[in-house]
Amino acid sequence: MVPWERHFSKEGIVIGPDGKPLDRPAILAAVGVYNAESRGSPAFASIPRALVTILDGLQVGKTTYVKGKDGQVQLTRGKDRKVAAK
Repeated sequence: MVPWERHFSKEGIVIGPDGKPLDRPAILAAVGVYNAESRGSPAFASIPRALVTILDGLQVGKTTYVKGKDGQVQLTRGKDRKVAAK
């Protein structure tokens, strides 16, 4: 049986690979890696799995929000299929 790993804290904050909550700059950096790197790269493997799932499910023209340790980040997928983060 595969051990279960938690990717969100009780407050809904994204948890990083080291088990600590991510702050806004770390989430913005992860989105930059998501847009720039291929899926097999070591940099892509460092993105939290929950964040990859959210970004994969984001449809063109739609917006969602991800909660970080020090505030939330707005994520929008554009027509070029890239994710913009504010």
